[in-house]
Amino acid sequence: MHKILRFIRLGPKPVRGKVPPEDQQGTKPQGAGDGSDKAAGQQKKDGQATGKKAAIKAEANPLVKLPLEEFIKRQTPYAWERLSMNIHPDGTSPGCVVASPSKALPDYWYQWTRDSAVCERVLVERFVDEGREQDWKSLQEYIEASRIMQHKETPSGGFETGGLGEVKFFVDCEPFTGPWGRPQPDGPGSRVVTLATLAIYLLSTGDQTKVDYVKRALYPGHPSDGIEFAGVVKADCEYLVGSWSLRGFDLWEEVSGRHFYTLLTIRTGLFLGARLASQLGDTPASVRYMAAADEIEPYLRRFWDDEREILRVTIDFGKDADAVGSYSGTADGPDTIAVSVEKEEDPVTESQATAEEKAKKLIAGEDHGKSSELDVAVVLAVLHAGRGTSWSRITTGVDAVAEPPFETATKVLATLVKLMDSMAVVYPLNKGRRERGAAVALGRYPEDVYDGVGLSIAHPWYLCTTGAAEFLYLLVGDLVAMARSPATTMLPLTPLLHSTLSRLLPDLASQLPAVNSALAPSHPAFASLVRGLIALGDSFVAVVQEFVGQNGHLSEQFERDGVARGSAAHENGALEDSKRNYAEDWTGGDQEVEAIGRGARDLSWSYAAWITCIDERKRAIVGAERAGFTVGKGVQA
Repeated sequence: MHKILRFIRLGPKPVRGKVPPEDQQGTKPQGAGDGSDKAAGQQKKDGQATGKKAAIKAEANPLVKLPLEEFIKRQTPYAWERLSMNIHPDGTSPGCVVASPSKALPDYWYQWTRDSAVCERVLVERFVDEGREQDWKSLQEYIEASRIMQHKETPSGGFETGGLGEVKFFVDCEPFTGPWGRPQPDGPGSRVVTLATLAIYLLSTGDQTKVDYVKRALYPGHPSDGIEFAGVVKADCEYLVGSWSLRGFDLWEEVSGRHFYTLLTIRTGLFLGARLASQLGDTPASVRYMAAADEIEPYLRRFWDDEREILRVTIDFGKDADAVGSYSGTADGPDTIAVSVEKEEDPVTESQATAEEKAKKLIAGEDHGKSSELDVAVVLAVLHAGRGTSWSRITTGVDAVAEPPFETATKVLATLVKLMDSMAVVYPLNKGRRERGAAVALGRYPEDVYDGVGLSIAHPWYLCTTGAAEFLYLLVGDLVAMARSPATTMLPLTPLLHSTLSRLLPDLASQLPAVNSALAPSHPAFASLVRGLIALGDSFVAVVQEFVGQNGHLSEQFERDGVARGSAAHENGALEDSKRNYAEDWTGGDQEVEAIGRGARDLSWSYAAWITCIDERKRAIVGAERAGFTVGKGVQA
């Protein structure tokens, strides 16, 4: 007999990721690619005990054998096709962007404010570049759907009482009212980034019809157009001004506090909102938005851990009294308390604890389930809200006469290197990759326990892996711009940048000049750096190719050991949606299939991330070649 500490939760049940609470979903995973999967897989193989057909065997995927350039040419149109299928699919309201067609195990048949904004942004970019009428029609429908949802009464409040921070809505634009991690202020922040960018472009066209549309639908709106119709961008900006300093849940919907991703997104949204307001003559609002954005900067400084040389993902963890769907010890809500319980030691019982129970103990700890404080959300923050800022540039400080600026992509890159090193050992499929200088499959964070359906053991994510590639390509664009600048500039090799590049690109280490010196574009190491970043970015893309689903399908996650398999065991024999044998038109799905994907199938965000990654790759390669740097073809990892 001995005393052990057990965490007992007071308050509502937790919500992990996009998974509904247990009492609503009613399913618990019994395995997720570890040893328990083998037993479940053997049952399916035998067709015994389960009373159902054996899983359809995985076929060799011809896509993985293609040269990388050919795979990219094949995959990119397919990504557009699948993303388009998730925009206003049958049974949804116009403007709805479903996170995934999955309606059970997991149920992602909702529209998340954040996910929708990130996905619609790729339509904005294509519309700006190509002027497609179908994109313009879809964007107008999205804007109208956003207006409708802004004016709904939600658990977070109403139009003027916090409701714009609501997390997700049903496909008919009605709010989800169950327990969840709310509010999530990065949602309206992301929407401003997307729609203010669109509005500024529309104003620049000089097309009076589109200018009038901006003034009517986006900013500031007109009373005759509807009740409290303030314009979608204007409304979100007003919400952000009043709420940016409050704690909220992160983009993974798990932890409440102040988050790097959220604050950078809000700041960029307010900067864009201020610019739009100024162009439309609303000077008082522009001044307020700029002032609020400037106030965020000191908070961003607090995320940097100088000792560990990483950008922490979250600070100031919240435990306020009125949150909904919170995690104990990690969220605004009733705190976890540690209770001393008498229990006889029973090694057998302890060894049989389910993966979900272990996961719950982990996330209830004082380190909030993230002892490393590493998270790919830091990289995604720059991709979604840091372009054009110093967070996307490693050349910051080239003109500095004193101390280099605080904001620099070097800190993001240093964090990415730590993530790569960590996840190289977290996921079995990554074995040996870092040692040979290749990229690794990335998940959200090293301690993740969300398996795509419930809590057990996590897997790599497609959008995280492509996000790393996109960030590297973004840095290439920065270096190329410096090299092509008429001014005589050199890249300062600060201790952090020097050590980070040496770790990221081992072959480059011996070529770099000494620490605290500078690297000129004419130096051979500069060309090696440009080529090395592109090659490593391509190596990340090649990871996605190696583990892509049949026909190019991208789920949310993919098997951590890289082996296609059937569904883990769930109550009543229910199948994980990524393991169903769906046809290309989503019909069928009544039989189990061995698949590489995990969790939600055809995730909208996965396809959007692929599209933006490949767009950035094209810009990087074209820019490098124009600057005189010879760039090789794609590198298979």
